[in-house]
Amino acid sequence: MASPEPSAAAAAAAGAGGDAAGQRAPVEPLRLPTPEEIKGQEMMNNCAVRSVLSGVMGGGLGVLMGLFFGALENPIMAEEMTARQQIVYQAKQMGRKSMSHAKTFAVMGLIFSAAECVVEKVDAV
Repeated sequence: MASPEPSAAAAAAAGAGGDAAGQRAPVEPLRLPTPEEIKGQEMMNNCAVRSVLSGVMGGGLGVLMGLFFGALENPIMAEEMTARQQIVYQAKQMGRKSMSHAKTFAVMGLIFSAAECVVEKVDAV
């Protein structure tokens, strides 16, 4: 039969846990934002700034994707091309793919961000 009193081992474990819980880290006071931080937040709340920033970042991602996918394409006449011709072909292909993907991702990022921002502003009103 179990006794209603906790065992000595259970009491020691509870006492050790209680000591650790009693020594919590001090609570930091709230820090108010500086005027520069407030201006930065206000600037990022502007839909035009958000949209342009998303377009630029989308373009950068598109360049990277284009470089990757352009490098994966093999020329149809690879056996008949010299090494120099293959390198030139790959470089041109990567450039074309990069520009194409950069434009697409930039436009998609710009439109999506603008639409999201406008809906968010209208919903707040």
